[in-house]
Amino acid sequence: MESATLKNINKILKDAPESILERILGYIEGILEEENTDFKLSDEQKESLRQIKKRSYEQHTEIDAFLNEMSSKYGI
Repeated sequence: MESATLKNINKILKDAPESILERILGYIEGILEEENTDFKLSDEQKESLRQIKKRSYEQHTEIDAFLNEMSSKYGI
C-alpha cells in the first residue's frame, strides 16, 4: 500500500534532475541508518568540515570523491 505522503513525494520528484535525486537518496539513507553516530571529531576534522561548508555549490565534489578523500585522510 502506498501512503498519501509517498504519492506526494513521487509527484514532486517526478521531473527532478538525477543529481537532485541522488542527493535526496543520500539524505534518506542517512535518516534511515540505524547505526550509532555518537563519535568525536578531531579539531582537524572539524576544520575540514568548516572549510567544506564554506564552498560554493559549484566547488562541491561528488560524494564518491568526498568519501575517498575523508577515508584517505581520516580512515573513515
